[in-house]
Amino acid sequence: MTKTDDNGAGSQAGRKRRTRKGEETRRLLVTSAVECLTEQGYAATSVESVMAKAGVSRGSMLNQFPTRLDLMSAASEAAMRAMIADTRARFEGVDSPATKMRRLCDMFWQTQNIPEAAAVTEVLLAARWDADLAKRLRHIAVEIEVEIDADVQRIAQAAGIKDVEACIVHARMLILSLRGITLELMFDPQRDVIHSALAELRAMHAAFCDRVLG
Repeated sequence: MTKTDDNGAGSQAGRKRRTRKGEETRRLLVTSAVECLTEQGYAATSVESVMAKAGVSRGSMLNQFPTRLDLMSAASEAAMRAMIADTRARFEGVDSPATKMRRLCDMFWQTQNIPEAAAVTEVLLAARWDADLAKRLRHIAVEIEVEIDADVQRIAQAAGIKDVEACIVHARMLILSLRGITLELMFDPQRDVIHSALAELRAMHAAFCDRVLG
């Protein structure tokens, strides 16, 4: 039996240990779910496959994520936040705000090609047919978009750009276009016309930067 003092310190320590263990289990399950989505796709990412990859019992899984929908929405948010963190890390190595703006397209493109981006794409495609999943993703996506818009706004303002709203809209267009190009290249990485489309998108971004940066 755990010894306690008059203030119940022993039981408090026990709760903290259990909470810490639960958080670690949750992180492990989310990471494993993202990996399964990337490697196997949404349809094949079952609760059982995630449990197997994580080495976690069904009881531990259900304690953290009572349903597959709970697990998939948590994995989606984690993957989206990993993408934001990846882009931010790339920008940290660039000192000039104007250069950051000019490299926006390439930075977004590189982020669209990390494993977590494939997981996000899998879930977004599945949400087309799953109304409950789409509902869960909607508020997550809005939060992520607000953060992306804020990052672009800071870069634009630091670069002395007057039309900040145009930069935010332009960044959204880049992300949507690059996601589509990434999806196309998943089917056939050698499609010349898609690579040409990527080159054209880069040229459009360069022209946009020339205009807003002066």
